[in-house]
Amino acid sequence: MRDLAFLGLFFAVLTVAFNRIHVCILLWVWISFLNPGFQLYGIGAAIPYNKIIAGLTALALLASREKKSFHCDRTSVLILFFLCIAALSQFMSEASDPTGWDILDKLWKIVVLNLLISSFMRSRVRLHVLVLTLCIATGSEAAGDGLKFLTSGGSYNLSGTPSWGDNNQVALIMLMAIPMLAYVREVSAAPLVRLGSLVGIVLFTCGVLATNSRGGFIGLSVLAAAGIMGSQHKVRYFLAVAVLGAVLSQAVPEKWTNRMNTIGTASEDSSFMGRVVAWKLSTLIALDNPLLGGGLHALTSPNIWNAYRPGFGLLSFIETPDPDSRPHAAHSIYFEILGDTGFLGLAVFLTIMVSSFWSGMQAKALARGHPDLQWAASLAGKLQLSLIVFAVTGAGLSASYLDVNFILFAMLAVVRAIVKAQLEQRRVRADVRGYSVPLAVR
Repeated sequence: MRDLAFLGLFFAVLTVAFNRIHVCILLWVWISFLNPGFQLYGIGAAIPYNKIIAGLTALALLASREKKSFHCDRTSVLILFFLCIAALSQFMSEASDPTGWDILDKLWKIVVLNLLISSFMRSRVRLHVLVLTLCIATGSEAAGDGLKFLTSGGSYNLSGTPSWGDNNQVALIMLMAIPMLAYVREVSAAPLVRLGSLVGIVLFTCGVLATNSRGGFIGLSVLAAAGIMGSQHKVRYFLAVAVLGAVLSQAVPEKWTNRMNTIGTASEDSSFMGRVVAWKLSTLIALDNPLLGGGLHALTSPNIWNAYRPGFGLLSFIETPDPDSRPHAAHSIYFEILGDTGFLGLAVFLTIMVSSFWSGMQAKALARGHPDLQWAASLAGKLQLSLIVFAVTGAGLSASYLDVNFILFAMLAVVRAIVKAQLEQRRVRADVRGYSVPLAVR
């Protein structure tokens, strides 16, 4: 019954999306996070929803009467360059594990979605709906897990989801969505929406705690500190964070507290030192292949892992245990990109992050002094906060190729583009009015 109900709703929405490019993009984002194939169990589980949405988007691009202006700003160019590096890296890879091809297949689709957002979501309304879509899509998972955490007295353990990945990736996605929920609460005039956003922030926070992810806890700390520093009401924000922290500290079990306490003694923790081993091997791969690396997810391939184990002593100045015979993930966006695509790929990826953050800075600077553009400054600030969480939390997680990362890059570019376009329109109108006076006198 659930499958039939969902399929009925899905195909009804498809009829609305036809010929509407922005609706197709919203559906694409929704399906990327919801991934119905893992939520349904009957006939609905076997349907390739992503391919249907991608095909519908291609038809909309051909049939829609909307003016099709493809925009390629600096961030988009960098992302396309990174895709080319990743593709070359994978084609040149000697990895025996086929996972890299799955990552490449996912990556090019994510890049296409990024370019579509950059080109066709360039209005305040469309961007707001995209933010709401992200919040609701992530909330369909995160809110339920947060409730389970609360109702279980903190004993509920979220090990991961089929659509989002392991517990660390789940924590990161929730953390990146929290600033967007804060933005919805900030700009909404409807009390019910503001209340719902606040409840969502609390539940998302509980969901992060339920993952037992130490990286997630660090991300929460960064989010709280950055939120306090960036808030206009620092005392009120600090008190809210302190009260929430005090309440949740009483809800978590002792096992959770003991796990978080190992952050302070990371050098004595076998799990953390195992990550350092993976980082060292990723560095060895990049030193051997500085331009293209070893291929996507090369470190998880047994033949690549074992090929670089004998040279592990080259980095002996960093004391770690010797690597075992079983491959491990890189457990860091930076070392993952380094091992996968070499120093060139890492340089481009870091430049993408800096470019996106700079787009947010430009949007805030341009919006300053324009009250009607304060929504853009606020959104840019919240998206920058999500990017900071990604940069800090991702240092200990393998999360380089998540959809949310590239959607975030596109949204920051779009905010800047909207502000620049509106200010340019005002300048043109002011010039026209300036010339109309002497013409009228004459």
